[in-house]
Amino acid sequence: MQVTTQFTDTTPVILPGPVAPMRIGFFVPWITKGRGGTEHVGQMMANAMAARGHDVTVLTFDDARGPALWPLDDGVDLVHLPEAETAAADQRMAIEVASRNLGVLVGLHMNRGFARYVRCATKAGLPLVLSEHADPAGPAQLGTFSPEERGVVFFGATLIHLLGDPFRATLDEHLQDRIRVVPNTIRPPKGQAQAGKRAGQKTLLAVARLVPPKNMSRLIEVFARLAPDHPHWSLRIVGDGPQRKALARQAKRTRLGDRITLTGALDDPYPAYEAAQLFVTASVHEAFGLTACEASAHGLPVVGYAACNGLRGQVVHGETGWLAAGGAATGTLADDLSMLMRDDALRGRMGHAARARYQTHYAPEPVHAAWERMIAEAAANRPIHRRPSPQNMAAVRLWDLVWRGAA
Repeated sequence: MQVTTQFTDTTPVILPGPVAPMRIGFFVPWITKGRGGTEHVGQMMANAMAARGHDVTVLTFDDARGPALWPLDDGVDLVHLPEAETAAADQRMAIEVASRNLGVLVGLHMNRGFARYVRCATKAGLPLVLSEHADPAGPAQLGTFSPEERGVVFFGATLIHLLGDPFRATLDEHLQDRIRVVPNTIRPPKGQAQAGKRAGQKTLLAVARLVPPKNMSRLIEVFARLAPDHPHWSLRIVGDGPQRKALARQAKRTRLGDRITLTGALDDPYPAYEAAQLFVTASVHEAFGLTACEASAHGLPVVGYAACNGLRGQVVHGETGWLAAGGAATGTLADDLSMLMRDDALRGRMGHAARARYQTHYAPEPVHAAWERMIAEAAANRPIHRRPSPQNMAAVRLWDLVWRGAA
C-alpha cells in the first residue's frame, strides 16, 4: 500500500480510498497531568482514529497512574509509562510497547522528549511518526531542543508531521521527503458569534494560558490605549496560569474597572467565543493556534502577529483578520485592532470568511482523514534501522574530535 497525504496553507488535499484497520500507539506525554494543547490534540486524534475503526492505545508518562484529563473514548486504552528518563525506564517502556502488538507509533511533543519515542520505536522495530507541536524557534531559544538535536532525532522518524509549511525550511534537505504537513482541528461549535454586531457592548476576546510567551501583558497595555476611543468595548481574557495575579494587578492599574476581565480557565470556552465580536492573540511562537482556530470556527475575525509562523498559515491578511507588524515590539497591533473595533461591517465580512476557511481547511473530517492517511503511510513503510558502518562511526567521531574539541 502506498498512500501520501499533504496539506498546504492554501488548499487541503485529501486522497480517497479506504484505509485498512491499524493498531496505533499514540505517545501523549502529559494527558493525565494537564489540559494543554498538545494533550488535547492527542486526545482528539486518538478518539478520531478509534471512531474510524482502528485499535488505539494512548501511552503517557505518569507514575501516579492518573486518569486522562482530556477524556478518552471507551475503546481507547490508556497505558502509563515511567516518568524517569533513565536507561532502565526506557527499557521498561520498550517492553511495554512491544507487548501491545502495535503496528505503528505516533509521538506528539515539542522538545527533546522526542528522543524517548525514537529509542522506543527503534528497539520495538516499529515505524514512527514524530508530530511536532511547537514553533521550533521557541524550544531553541529556551535551550530545550537545539536545531542540531532536532535534526538528529527527526532522522529516526519514519515520517515527520509538521503543522504548517513555514516550518519546512527549519529541517535539512535530507529530511524533506519525510515531512507531511497536516493542520490541527477543533471540536465544531454549535453556536456562532455575532461579529458584526452594531449596538450595545462589544467584547474583544483572548483565550490563552497565562504564561510569558502568550504576551498577555502587552495585550492589556494595548487595550488600555484603545479604550478611550472605543467606550463600548471590553477585553475578556479566558485562561489560567502563573501570570494571572500579575496580569490582574496590571489590569487594575489601568483604572478601566470591569472593562478588563480575567475569567480564569473555563471547562468549555465556546460560550465565550459566541459572546465576542473580535478575537486577538499576541503570541509570536505558535505551531498552530488552536484558540485562533476556535475563534474562526465561531465566525470571529482574528488579529495577531505576522511574525507568528503558526498564525500566518491560518489567518488570511485582510480577508479573515489582520496580521500585525511587530512581535518583538508592539508594532501595528493597536491600529489593526482599532480598525476592526470601529467597523462593524468589516468585522462581519471577515468573520464570515473566517468561518468559511475553517470549514474547508480545519474542520474535523478532512483533518482526521489526513492524519489517518499519514499514519497509514508510515505503517506501510516499516523502518530499516541499520547499524552504522565502522567507517561512518569513525568519520563522526573524528568530526567531533576536531570541531567539538576545538570549541
